[in-house]
Amino acid sequence: MWIEKYRPKRLDEIAGQEEVVKRIKGFVKEKTIPNLLLWGPKGTGKTSLVYALAKELYGSYEGNIMLIETSDFVEQRKKWLREDKRFKFFYDEQKSAIDIFKEMIREYAALSPLNASFKLLFLSNADFLPGNVQQALRRVIERSNKTCRFIFSTTRPAGVIPAIRSRCLNLHFTPLDKNGTMDTLIKSIADAEGLKLTEDGLKRIKEYAGGDAGAAINMLEAVAATTRTIKGDRIEEVVRNAFFQRWKAEELIDSAFEGRYKDVRAGLEYLIKDERIGGREILVEIHEALRRKMVMEESKKFAKFVLYEGEADFKLCNSINAIIHLEELMMKMSYLFYVQK
Repeated sequence: MWIEKYRPKRLDEIAGQEEVVKRIKGFVKEKTIPNLLLWGPKGTGKTSLVYALAKELYGSYEGNIMLIETSDFVEQRKKWLREDKRFKFFYDEQKSAIDIFKEMIREYAALSPLNASFKLLFLSNADFLPGNVQQALRRVIERSNKTCRFIFSTTRPAGVIPAIRSRCLNLHFTPLDKNGTMDTLIKSIADAEGLKLTEDGLKRIKEYAGGDAGAAINMLEAVAATTRTIKGDRIEEVVRNAFFQRWKAEELIDSAFEGRYKDVRAGLEYLIKDERIGGREILVEIHEALRRKMVMEESKKFAKFVLYEGEADFKLCNSINAIIHLEELMMKMSYLFYVQK
């Protein structure tokens, strides 16, 4: 996969995050780092930076770093713990998933590193962790400082409790489409693969990627599988097929704006009941699809739509039926679109 083929291997290769890289390189020079909280939009280089950091600290780093995708744990709980071979010594059917998870974190953090002063525990999407787990991590961070450094990454720093944020160096990752980095990245990969990238093709990739380098690279690779010329219409086809959720989010918005409320309901039921996609995950895609649409239409209604999204996000936090709140959101958007049209 191109996303791994072109993943930065060293800190100097990480583009668009010069200030963050500069600070991290200073720590690497001293052979130490503090606990870190990396925050910023998806696809801006947070995971790549962690692995590049480990590579420069340890060389062969596999034994001194553990990645935990917290969203997988939260969504699958015991199923995830049971099937991941790393946790087979901790798994106990009689214990709750939360207790197993906390015990595993404590044990790993306390173990001595391999030929190094400390190891790394990387928790991706840390805002997904339940509050009681985050609270438990406070003591673990303090007690294991001699053997382990914690690195948290998130797109939503407010979802990480203040007690953890205060124990970490907070580093902000900026969107890649704000400083020309995305253009440079896409063009360089297209050149390396011998592709002809049209201006319309580049524009469409950027629109649908929304600053996410991983999404942009995947789109480019998907189109390159069938043609060497990257045009806008081919990007549209890829988004429709390979980026299913983004395309369905656009369909939901179009249905709402055109007053096809039965299609809105059917679309939500299909995504949630048939495809088993979470309500908040759908909301993220709706926001990105709406942002692209509003930019293209230069609409002034976007701010109001975002307020509606915020209300829906709050309701989804404690919701039993996500369809109700997402359908309410789409109806509000439809009404605003017609009233202020």
